Amino acid sequence: MTRKGVWAAGLAGTVCLTSAASASFTGWFFDSYATDDMAFAVIDVYAQFDDDTDTVLNVFNSMISTSTGVGFHHSDFNTLGGGTGLWNVTNTANIPGTLSPDNDSFVLIGGAVADATNPNSTSLDPSFDPAGGGTVAENAGWFNSNPPNLQGRVDADLRTWVARFVIEGTDAAVTLNFAANLGYNQGLGTEAQNAYDGGQGSGPMFEADFVPAPGAIALLGLAGLAGRRRRD
Repeated sequence: MTRKGVWAAGLAGTVCLTSAASASFTGWFFDSYATDDMAFAVIDVYAQFDDDTDTVLNVFNSMISTSTGVGFHHSDFNTLGGGTGLWNVTNTANIPGTLSPDNDSFVLIGGAVADATNPNSTSLDPSFDPAGGGTVAENAGWFNSNPPNLQGRVDADLRTWVARFVIEGTDAAVTLNFAANLGYNQGLGTEAQNAYDGGQGSGPMFEADFVPAPGAIALLGLAGLAGRRRRD
């Protein structure tokens, strides 16, 4: 599969974070690709930081959709049983010939797809209701239910993986609309910090194209700015 990563360019320079200490969150990073069989287009979303101790705790007050209203695709243990698919990464599996994480949409706080030897401790907030299906509820959030395991700590690229969004097909021009607030710290015993804590989608909303062909992705820019607040 062909991948192409794209920065949410200009984020740190155009948005005022909650405090000077919050400056270690520098923006969102998108990695987009088509599956090898060209059946699905995928966007992975990462929180980008500037220090190797930065650790994501939760994502909250999100606003996530597609430009055309097409639903996100699931292929997990729930769909095997005839369900619509669930958002928690703990339902995702890599079973050759049956299930593939590349074909499944899910959210997570770092870590990897769960298996018997490498469980993922991501949980969904009550606001993530419904917890399944092709859309993400307004205000949906998710968190690391076991913060001492440091699952949300940044990787070698100073990024923490927070979501995968999959759509069926690679020809249609479909855009991911993504905005979310973020909680993080620098590890055990350090103070929790928020980036964008002014209400639902108080960070900028970015638009990123799903690949129309392998490796093709475009960051379209800012669509919704920091003034958007939680709806009553």
